[in-house]
Amino acid sequence: AEVHAEIKEGGKALSNRQRELTSWQQGDMVPPILGLFCGCGCILLCKRLRFFDTAPRALVLAPAVPCYVLSYQVSYHAREAEYLIEMMREDRQKFAKRLRAKFEVASRDVTKSQILDDLEAGVDIE
Repeated sequence: AEVHAEIKEGGKALSNRQRELTSWQQGDMVPPILGLFCGCGCILLCKRLRFFDTAPRALVLAPAVPCYVLSYQVSYHAREAEYLIEMMREDRQKFAKRLRAKFEVASRDVTKSQILDDLEAGVDIE
């Protein structure tokens, strides 16, 4: 919510790198493409296995929709997490410090947080 509020206000507190990250994140096409690929793959699999041969044609969408939604959601949230972690990476920037403080509050056990440890060490998070 903090990032979205800052973007709505024009992104004045964002660094150039954070603006680039935001531009990348807003134009990210991986989740919809992956969802489309998995949804169409499910339709092709159902046709190959001859499911729904006698059923109405529209019924083939029944398994395709969950395949689309599941793959889209998983990839979207993984990439959103990557984006937010990269937004917290800058040490000298006030906005990054504010994000990191919010993340520390949201973390249940700050001393055992692997993400916070990696941010402190400057390690690339995978």
